[in-house]
Parts: sequence; structure tokens; C-alpha cells
Amino acid sequence: MTRTRATLLLLGMFVLGLACGVFGTAAFGLHRWRMGHFSHERMERFVVRRLSHRLDLDDSQRKVLEDVTHRAHQQIEAIHDEALPRIEAVIDQACQDLGPALRPEQRAQLDTIRAEALDRLHRRHAP
Repeated sequence: MTRTRATLLLLGMFVLGLACGVFGTAAFGLHRWRMGHFSHERMERFVVRRLSHRLDLDDSQRKVLEDVTHRAHQQIEAIHDEALPRIEAVIDQACQDLGPALRPEQRAQLDTIRAEALDRLHRRHAP
């Protein structure tokens, strides 16, 4: 095999490895996203696992941590539920204040943007 062929073969293997890495990472990211990577239960398990490891907790301490984490999560959700209507009102008021300064086509686009923002807000804070 000539030196040029060996170099081209090595370069081709490098490019294929790079492409596999990029596509593999993207596929893994999509899989994690679709599987609910940011679900509330996963976040609770993450907090428990992380604190258990960092604090070197025994089994009884870990059980207390699980209970406390679950209770805190429920309280945070209650706060989110209380705050959600206020957040929506702030968004609505901001859009109303901005509306008179916009042209009609811009107002229509602002309504679309507002609907998207509210949809993201509801999805983010969905139970």
C-alpha cells in the first residue's frame, strides 16, 4: 500500500468516526429529550442520588432525604400553580402595552409569539 493510500484510508476512518460520534450524540440527546429527561420524578431521583453521594448518607438518612425532597417538590409545585396566573397576566399586560406601537401585521405576529410563550409556560409547569 502506498503512503498516499494509507493517509487517505486513515483520514477516511477519522471522518467516519467523527460522523458516528456526532450522529450518535445527537441521537442520544433526542432520545433523552423524548423520554422526559426533565421530568419531576427524575429530578427528585437526581437530587437524592447527588446529595446521598456528596453527604455520604446511610440508608435511613437517604429515606429521610427522599421524603423531604418529595415534600419540597410538592410545595414548589404549589407555588408554581399559584404564580402561573400572575405570570400569564404579566405577559398579557406586556403584549397589550406593546400593541399600540406596532403595525397590524406586527400585532398579529406578537399574538402568535404570545401564544407560543404561554404554551411553553404551560408545558414547562405541567404536572
